[in-house]
Amino acid sequence: MSFKKQNWGWMRHVLTALSVIIFFLGCIVIGYMAWVLATSTTVNRFLSGTLIFTYTVIALGFFLFVNGLIGWVGTVSQSIWLVRLFLGASVLCILGEIGGIITLNIVRIQTVDVVEHGWLELNQGTRNMIQSSMECCGFSGPQEFAYSTLPIDESCYEPHTDNSTDDDGSAIARSDWDETTFTTPNMRLKQIGCGQKLHNWFEENKVGWVAGLATIGAVEFMAAAVALFILRRLQTSLRPRTLSRRRLRQHETDMANDPLPSELP
Repeated sequence: MSFKKQNWGWMRHVLTALSVIIFFLGCIVIGYMAWVLATSTTVNRFLSGTLIFTYTVIALGFFLFVNGLIGWVGTVSQSIWLVRLFLGASVLCILGEIGGIITLNIVRIQTVDVVEHGWLELNQGTRNMIQSSMECCGFSGPQEFAYSTLPIDESCYEPHTDNSTDDDGSAIARSDWDETTFTTPNMRLKQIGCGQKLHNWFEENKVGWVAGLATIGAVEFMAAAVALFILRRLQTSLRPRTLSRRRLRQHETDMANDPLPSELP
Protein backbone atom coordinates (compact mmCIF):
# COMPACT_ATOMS: atom_id res chain seq x y z
CA MET A 1 0.00 0.00 0.00
CA SER A 2 2.86 2.36 0.78
CA PHE A 3 4.24 1.74 -2.70
CA LYS A 4 0.94 2.83 -4.27
CA LYS A 5 0.66 5.94 -2.18
CA GLN A 6 4.21 6.92 -3.05
CA ASN A 7 3.63 6.70 -6.80
CA TRP A 8 0.22 8.40 -7.05
CA GLY A 9 1.82 11.73 -6.25
CA TRP A 10 0.19 15.14 -6.02
CA MET A 11 -1.76 14.58 -9.25
CA ARG A 12 -4.07 12.40 -7.20
CA HIS A 13 -5.38 15.52 -5.45
CA VAL A 14 -5.88 17.28 -8.79
CA LEU A 15 -7.94 14.36 -10.09
CA THR A 16 -9.94 14.31 -6.86
CA ALA A 17 -10.76 18.01 -7.20
CA LEU A 18 -11.82 17.62 -10.85
CA SER A 19 -13.94 14.59 -9.97
CA VAL A 20 -15.67 16.51 -7.20
CA ILE A 21 -16.44 19.36 -9.62
CA ILE A 22 -17.92 16.91 -12.15
CA PHE A 23 -19.91 15.20 -9.39
CA PHE A 24 -21.49 18.43 -8.14
CA LEU A 25 -22.25 19.57 -11.70
CA GLY A 26 -24.20 16.37 -12.12
CA CYS A 27 -25.99 16.96 -8.80
CA ILE A 28 -27.04 20.45 -9.90
CA VAL A 29 -28.39 19.21 -13.25
CA ILE A 30 -30.25 16.28 -11.67
CA GLY A 31 -31.68 18.49 -8.92
CA TYR A 32 -32.92 21.08 -11.39
CA MET A 33 -34.53 18.50 -13.68
CA ALA A 34 -36.16 16.81 -10.68
CA TRP A 35 -37.70 20.17 -9.74
CA VAL A 36 -38.83 20.72 -13.34
CA LEU A 37 -40.49 17.31 -13.59
CA ALA A 38 -42.08 17.59 -10.16
CA THR A 39 -43.72 20.93 -10.99
CA SER A 40 -44.43 20.50 -14.69
CA THR A 41 -47.35 19.04 -16.60
CA THR A 42 -44.90 17.24 -18.90
CA VAL A 43 -44.22 14.62 -16.21
CA ASN A 44 -47.25 12.72 -17.54
CA ARG A 45 -45.49 12.44 -20.92
CA PHE A 46 -42.13 11.41 -19.49
CA LEU A 47 -42.47 7.82 -20.72
CA SER A 48 -43.94 8.81 -24.07
CA GLY A 49 -40.52 9.20 -25.70
CA THR A 50 -41.22 12.73 -26.96
CA LEU A 51 -39.36 14.84 -24.40
CA ILE A 52 -36.01 14.88 -26.21
CA PHE A 53 -34.74 17.97 -24.39
CA THR A 54 -35.60 16.49 -20.99
CA TYR A 55 -34.05 13.11 -21.76
CA THR A 56 -30.83 14.70 -23.00
CA VAL A 57 -30.36 16.92 -19.95
CA ILE A 58 -31.20 14.12 -17.49
CA ALA A 59 -28.80 11.73 -19.24
CA LEU A 60 -26.05 14.35 -19.10
CA GLY A 61 -26.72 14.97 -15.41
CA PHE A 62 -26.63 11.28 -14.48
CA PHE A 63 -23.48 10.74 -16.51
CA LEU A 64 -21.68 13.61 -14.78
CA PHE A 65 -22.93 12.41 -11.40
CA VAL A 66 -21.84 8.77 -11.83
CA ASN A 67 -18.56 9.57 -13.55
CA GLY A 68 -17.61 12.16 -10.95
CA LEU A 69 -18.46 9.71 -8.16
CA ILE A 70 -16.33 6.99 -9.77
CA GLY A 71 -13.36 9.34 -10.10
CA TRP A 72 -13.79 10.64 -6.56
CA VAL A 73 -13.96 7.18 -4.98
CA GLY A 74 -11.21 5.86 -7.23
CA THR A 75 -8.71 8.53 -6.22
CA VAL A 76 -9.56 8.42 -2.53
CA SER A 77 -9.33 4.62 -2.38
CA GLN A 78 -6.44 4.63 -4.90
CA SER A 79 -8.17 2.01 -7.03
CA ILE A 80 -6.51 1.63 -10.43
CA TRP A 81 -9.57 -0.09 -11.90
CA LEU A 82 -11.91 2.74 -10.90
CA VAL A 83 -9.51 5.29 -12.38
CA ARG A 84 -9.43 3.30 -15.61
CA LEU A 85 -13.23 3.22 -15.64
CA PHE A 86 -13.29 6.97 -15.01
CA LEU A 87 -10.86 7.54 -17.87
CA GLY A 88 -12.95 5.46 -20.27
CA ALA A 89 -16.18 7.23 -19.29
CA SER A 90 -14.54 10.65 -19.69
CA VAL A 91 -13.33 9.75 -23.17
CA LEU A 92 -16.85 8.58 -24.08
CA CYS A 93 -18.28 11.87 -22.77
CA ILE A 94 -15.86 13.91 -24.89
CA LEU A 95 -16.62 11.82 -27.97
CA GLY A 96 -20.35 12.17 -27.28
CA GLU A 97 -20.09 15.95 -27.12
CA ILE A 98 -18.15 16.06 -30.39
CA GLY A 99 -20.67 13.70 -32.00
CA GLY A 100 -23.56 15.83 -30.78
CA ILE A 101 -22.07 18.98 -32.29
CA ILE A 102 -21.50 17.21 -35.59
CA THR A 103 -25.05 15.84 -35.56
CA LEU A 104 -26.54 19.27 -34.94
CA ASN A 105 -24.59 20.66 -37.88
CA ILE A 106 -25.62 17.80 -40.17
CA VAL A 107 -29.31 17.92 -39.24
CA ARG A 108 -29.13 21.74 -39.33
CA ILE A 109 -31.14 22.24 -36.16
CA GLN A 110 -31.56 25.96 -35.57
CA THR A 111 -31.35 27.73 -32.22
CA VAL A 112 -34.99 28.73 -32.45
CA ASP A 113 -35.99 25.04 -32.70
CA VAL A 114 -34.00 24.15 -29.59
CA VAL A 115 -35.47 27.13 -27.72
CA GLU A 116 -39.03 26.20 -28.69
CA HIS A 117 -38.71 22.56 -27.64
CA GLY A 118 -36.99 23.56 -24.43
CA TRP A 119 -39.73 26.08 -23.61
CA LEU A 120 -42.46 23.47 -24.05
CA GLU A 121 -40.72 21.07 -21.66
CA LEU A 122 -39.86 23.61 -18.95
CA ASN A 123 -41.96 24.04 -15.85
CA GLN A 124 -43.94 27.18 -15.13
CA GLY A 125 -41.49 28.32 -12.47
CA THR A 126 -38.64 28.55 -14.99
CA ARG A 127 -40.92 30.27 -17.50
CA ASN A 128 -41.94 32.83 -14.89
CA MET A 129 -38.32 33.65 -14.14
CA ILE A 130 -37.64 34.13 -17.86
CA GLN A 131 -40.74 36.29 -18.26
CA SER A 132 -39.71 38.48 -15.34
CA SER A 133 -36.09 38.92 -16.43
CA MET A 134 -36.76 39.43 -20.14
CA GLU A 135 -39.96 41.48 -19.86
CA CYS A 136 -42.04 39.12 -22.02
CA CYS A 137 -45.10 36.89 -21.77
CA GLY A 138 -45.49 33.39 -23.16
CA PHE A 139 -43.41 31.99 -25.98
CA SER A 140 -45.19 33.77 -28.83
CA GLY A 141 -47.08 36.35 -26.75
CA PRO A 142 -50.08 36.52 -24.41
CA GLN A 143 -52.42 35.31 -27.17
CA GLU A 144 -51.29 31.74 -26.53
CA PHE A 145 -53.23 31.84 -23.25
CA ALA A 146 -56.48 32.57 -25.10
CA TYR A 147 -57.23 28.87 -25.69
CA SER A 148 -55.53 27.53 -22.59
CA THR A 149 -56.84 26.84 -19.10
CA LEU A 150 -53.49 27.76 -17.56
CA PRO A 151 -53.60 30.92 -15.43
CA ILE A 152 -51.53 33.89 -16.52
CA ASP A 153 -48.78 34.46 -13.99
CA GLU A 154 -48.12 37.92 -12.57
CA SER A 155 -44.71 37.87 -14.31
CA CYS A 156 -46.65 38.53 -17.53
CA TYR A 157 -47.74 41.95 -16.27
CA GLU A 158 -45.90 45.21 -16.04
CA PRO A 159 -46.81 48.47 -14.34
CA HIS A 160 -47.93 51.39 -16.48
CA THR A 161 -48.83 55.03 -16.16
CA ASP A 162 -51.59 57.11 -17.68
CA ASN A 163 -49.29 58.06 -20.57
CA SER A 164 -48.48 54.45 -21.45
CA THR A 165 -47.73 53.73 -25.09
CA ASP A 166 -48.50 50.82 -27.33
CA ASP A 167 -45.88 48.67 -29.07
CA ASP A 168 -45.83 51.10 -32.01
CA GLY A 169 -45.21 54.08 -29.70
CA SER A 170 -48.74 55.53 -29.85
CA ALA A 171 -50.46 56.54 -26.64
CA ILE A 172 -53.12 54.22 -25.20
CA ALA A 173 -56.34 55.86 -24.10
CA ARG A 174 -58.24 54.70 -21.04
CA SER A 175 -61.15 53.67 -23.25
CA ASP A 176 -58.85 51.16 -24.95
CA TRP A 177 -58.10 49.28 -21.75
CA ASP A 178 -59.51 45.74 -21.75
CA GLU A 179 -58.66 42.31 -20.46
CA THR A 180 -56.08 41.75 -23.26
CA THR A 181 -54.14 44.92 -22.45
CA PHE A 182 -54.66 45.73 -18.75
CA THR A 183 -56.15 43.85 -15.84
CA THR A 184 -56.18 46.83 -13.51
CA PRO A 185 -55.57 50.54 -14.05
CA ASN A 186 -52.05 49.98 -12.68
CA MET A 187 -50.93 46.83 -14.55
CA ARG A 188 -50.47 46.09 -18.22
CA LEU A 189 -50.16 42.71 -19.94
CA LYS A 190 -46.85 42.36 -21.75
CA GLN A 191 -47.43 42.01 -25.47
CA ILE A 192 -44.03 40.65 -26.55
CA GLY A 193 -43.35 36.90 -26.57
CA CYS A 194 -40.28 35.30 -25.03
CA GLY A 195 -39.42 33.13 -28.04
CA GLN A 196 -37.82 35.84 -30.13
CA LYS A 197 -36.15 37.39 -27.10
CA LEU A 198 -34.62 34.06 -26.10
CA HIS A 199 -33.39 33.50 -29.63
CA ASN A 200 -31.85 36.98 -29.72
CA TRP A 201 -30.25 36.40 -26.31
CA PHE A 202 -28.62 33.17 -27.45
CA GLU A 203 -27.36 34.84 -30.61
CA GLU A 204 -26.01 37.91 -28.80
CA ASN A 205 -24.44 35.89 -25.96
CA LYS A 206 -23.15 33.02 -28.05
CA VAL A 207 -19.63 33.53 -26.76
CA GLY A 208 -20.78 33.20 -23.16
CA TRP A 209 -22.88 30.04 -23.32
CA VAL A 210 -20.55 28.35 -25.78
CA ALA A 211 -17.67 29.09 -23.40
CA GLY A 212 -19.73 27.59 -20.56
CA LEU A 213 -20.32 24.36 -22.49
CA ALA A 214 -16.67 24.32 -23.53
CA THR A 215 -15.65 24.66 -19.87
CA ILE A 216 -17.55 21.49 -18.99
CA GLY A 217 -15.81 19.70 -21.83
CA ALA A 218 -12.47 21.13 -20.74
CA VAL A 219 -12.95 19.84 -17.20
CA GLU A 220 -13.71 16.37 -18.56
CA PHE A 221 -10.66 16.56 -20.83
CA MET A 222 -8.38 17.71 -17.99
CA ALA A 223 -9.69 14.94 -15.73
CA ALA A 224 -9.08 12.35 -18.46
CA ALA A 225 -5.56 13.69 -19.06
CA VAL A 226 -4.71 13.58 -15.33
CA ALA A 227 -6.11 10.05 -15.01
CA LEU A 228 -4.05 8.93 -17.99
CA PHE A 229 -0.94 10.56 -16.50
CA ILE A 230 -1.46 8.72 -13.19
CA LEU A 231 -1.99 5.37 -14.90
CA ARG A 232 1.11 5.82 -17.07
CA ARG A 233 3.14 6.80 -14.02
CA LEU A 234 2.00 3.74 -12.10
CA GLN A 235 2.68 1.51 -15.09
CA THR A 236 6.18 2.92 -15.50
CA SER A 237 6.99 2.56 -11.80
CA LEU A 238 5.79 -1.04 -11.75
CA ARG A 239 8.12 -2.14 -14.57
CA PRO A 240 11.40 -2.12 -12.58
CA ARG A 241 9.74 -3.95 -9.71
CA THR A 242 8.31 -6.59 -12.06
CA LEU A 243 11.67 -6.98 -13.76
CA SER A 244 13.40 -7.40 -10.38
CA ARG A 245 10.93 -10.10 -9.37
CA ARG A 246 11.52 -11.95 -12.62
CA ARG A 247 15.28 -11.80 -12.10
CA LEU A 248 14.86 -13.05 -8.54
CA ARG A 249 12.74 -16.00 -9.69
CA GLN A 250 15.24 -16.79 -12.43
CA HIS A 251 18.09 -16.67 -9.93
CA GLU A 252 16.23 -18.97 -7.54
CA THR A 253 15.55 -21.38 -10.41
CA ASP A 254 19.20 -21.38 -11.44
CA MET A 255 20.28 -21.98 -7.86
CA ALA A 256 17.86 -24.89 -7.55
CA ASN A 257 19.13 -26.45 -10.79
CA ASP A 258 22.81 -26.00 -9.95
CA PRO A 259 24.39 -29.21 -8.63
CA LEU A 260 25.59 -29.33 -5.05
CA PRO A 261 29.35 -29.47 -4.37
CA SER A 262 29.02 -33.07 -3.20
CA GLU A 263 27.43 -34.01 -6.50
CA LEU A 264 30.32 -32.65 -8.56
CA PRO A 265 32.62 -35.27 -10.11
